[in-house]
Amino acid sequence: MHRNTSSVLPDCSLKEVIKIMALQRINGIPVVDENQRVIGFISQHDIIKTLLPDYLTVISSNIFLTEFIRLSKKLKECADLKIAQFMNKEVITVNEDDNEVMAAGLLIRYRIHHLPVLRNGYLVGMVTMRDLLKAILEQEEVQESEQVEKK
Repeated sequence: MHRNTSSVLPDCSLKEVIKIMALQRINGIPVVDENQRVIGFISQHDIIKTLLPDYLTVISSNIFLTEFIRLSKKLKECADLKIAQFMNKEVITVNEDDNEVMAAGLLIRYRIHHLPVLRNGYLVGMVTMRDLLKAILEQEEVQESEQVEKK
């Protein structure tokens, strides 16, 4: 889990959120209220889906370039809009005490990339499938080294 997790307020502009995601090399970020309670999540997919709902269905077709130009124009028009209208308000989360199996199950079942971690409803971190895979490998390495030490 990443404890130094960024978050944004719902009145943050679309332009600001895209800059934050680009700088931090992330494709989604929790939206919190002023008390750090998670009220939503915004991802690159949410932004594209809201601006051009049919964009993802034509991405592999011959009219991709036309749709990309349309997306570019729409993004410029909406750059200063608040993210409250773009964010997903039905956020899948885990509690800080939940185990890795539960987190992995949620990531897979809901096909999401980021899972906000809460303590008493407040954001304390973020976990991704990459984090879980890394933890599994590290745990495996520890178990292997313990077995070698016992021999």
